[in-house]
Amino acid sequence: MTSTTDQLLSKYHSLFEKATTHKLTKELCLGTLADRTLFIYLAQDLQFFEEGLRLICKITSLAPTTHSLIVLAQKIGFFANDENSYFRDVLKLLTPTVGEPEADRWQHNRLPQVEKYVGQLVAMTHDTSLSYAQLITYLWCAEIVYWQWAHNLPKATNLQPKHQTWIDLHDGDHFQSWCEFLKAEVDRYPLEEVEKTFEKFLELEYDFFEACYTA
Repeated sequence: MTSTTDQLLSKYHSLFEKATTHKLTKELCLGTLADRTLFIYLAQDLQFFEEGLRLICKITSLAPTTHSLIVLAQKIGFFANDENSYFRDVLKLLTPTVGEPEADRWQHNRLPQVEKYVGQLVAMTHDTSLSYAQLITYLWCAEIVYWQWAHNLPKATNLQPKHQTWIDLHDGDHFQSWCEFLKAEVDRYPLEEVEKTFEKFLELEYDFFEACYTA
């Protein structure tokens, strides 16, 4: 029997391919992404990160097993340390290049597509009617998109840390194991319970890359 996640990836293959081979991530992996675009992307993604962290805390509180609870709790610590540090360090590094006024603009304002996505995270955090199945599907969708591009896109050698560190945060055994855990969690549930969530957030992921690249 085909798993729920395999059914989702098969049914939404075209959209998944668009999201995971976007020119923003292609150029990031080749080290050719413009600093301005990288700054916009990270400044906007940091706003996702902070609201997403609140949502992951909620998801963790709903974990159906002790194993799920521990894995999710461990990941919260990783996000709060390694990923948070990367955002702060690289935005500080790139600020002189983009200039203070523009840096301030992108760190304190949201693109419309980002506002829509963040709004969804906020709503999910406060919506008590959502099931663990729906919430964990959102998380798997967001993470598998990142693992796919970071793991599979062609990469230049000797990338600068501003590129390589972001790739490393979303590739390697640690991130693959995380995505496999999330996949197994989603596979507990039938397709009809999680499909709308997957489709919605896959579209939002693509729209986010597109918005940051064309801003």
